Amino acid sequence: MYQVVIKCTDCLVVAGVWWATWILRFNSDFFPIIHGIPDWEIYRRIAFPLAAIFCAVFHLVGSYRSDRLEFGFRAINKVFQGTFLSTLVLVSYLYFTELYRFSRIYLAIFFVVVFLALVLERFALQLTWNIFRKKFLSPLKVLLVGYGELLAFYYQQMKIMSPVPVQWLGRIGPVSSESEIPELRYLGAESHLLETVRTHRVGEVVVSYPSKDPGHYESILKTLSHELAPIKLVPDFGKFSTFAYQARQDMGIPVLAFNFPAMGNSDRALKRCLDIAGASLFLVIFFPLYLILGFLVKLSSPGPMIFSQKRMGADGKVFSMFKFRSMPVNAEQATGAVWAQKNDSRPTPLGKFLRRTSLDELPQFWNVLKGDMSLVGPRPERPEFVDRFRDQVPKYMLRHQVKSGITGWAQVNGWRGNTSLEERIHHDLFYITNWSLLFDLKILILTLFKGFIHPNAY
Repeated sequence: MYQVVIKCTDCLVVAGVWWATWILRFNSDFFPIIHGIPDWEIYRRIAFPLAAIFCAVFHLVGSYRSDRLEFGFRAINKVFQGTFLSTLVLVSYLYFTELYRFSRIYLAIFFVVVFLALVLERFALQLTWNIFRKKFLSPLKVLLVGYGELLAFYYQQMKIMSPVPVQWLGRIGPVSSESEIPELRYLGAESHLLETVRTHRVGEVVVSYPSKDPGHYESILKTLSHELAPIKLVPDFGKFSTFAYQARQDMGIPVLAFNFPAMGNSDRALKRCLDIAGASLFLVIFFPLYLILGFLVKLSSPGPMIFSQKRMGADGKVFSMFKFRSMPVNAEQATGAVWAQKNDSRPTPLGKFLRRTSLDELPQFWNVLKGDMSLVGPRPERPEFVDRFRDQVPKYMLRHQVKSGITGWAQVNGWRGNTSLEERIHHDLFYITNWSLLFDLKILILTLFKGFIHPNAY
């Protein structure tokens, strides 16, 4: 309900601010009018399509997720991301279609005002919702059953973040756990469960036991099978999941899903659009650089300009990754796959320069255009090394949940070359878990300053 209210209010605020910007720009003395006043009708008609764009982009950046609706820094951050991207979508559409040249001052005013208006709207809605739920919503009577750190954490989080008023009746669990959660009343062992549920007309029963002691779930569910109280199970299995941890049903059968990628289909489509646009633009602009580097590689030693090497990418699929050749042909014929080391004697003089400046990686923009790779993501590794590391480094294979990238969060933080694999995996998984379009753009910008020339590039 609260999410629907926020979405509807967001649309009204965006449309209202778009119209109000007209008055601020063209009917006030704050900004000079140089080229005359444009047709109001053209500006008026775009208001509600623009509101729909904002709503769609806010959904993509996660602004409407239940854990980001509570007013605070995270909510404001998502509002800023959504406002920035929505305005960028509008400006890009107008630029490429050339339907109409809106005033740049108008668009700048709109961006600032709509962000402030949306923040104030979220703040006002939060205050209104807090008053509404206190006065008009009856508290939900919640009974906790079980023990352990996860149950205590659930209680603490729900005390702060619950969207509805909660009356905590107390906790039922083993006698040995009586002292746990001291601020919550202990109501006795599991034998008192049925009597407590019927006496207090419990609105919800939350059950959680540590993974070392799972035997209670069946008896609890059997005891409550004829009662009306809704039951929530909070199993202590989340620690085994790195990415999304979901409870769902397949063909009516309840299942727990682990390590499903945090990036949904719409996110992947958005990321793919950025990859195609970025790779195409780079290949066109820097085509002369490709010709120069290719010519120099041919002069440096006999052999092809482009070197193809097998790498493992998304879903464990092997593809041919392209580089400007930096070593003589058949440099690994005697040794096989060798991990790059500092002061490696195999590269040619030009090859050493290409590696130090990361210019040997430029042909990978063609891999991005083909769909083998992305602009941003974990760096792809050779299958021989993957087979070696998958059993040595915890969670190593989870980095293949997404497409490999030309650059990545680990690379811009210095974890490249012969550095800690554990740190590299940690940064890769952080990137996958926290992906957003703005995060990709941030990494691309950081790559310009920190990603090309680096002491660990060799």
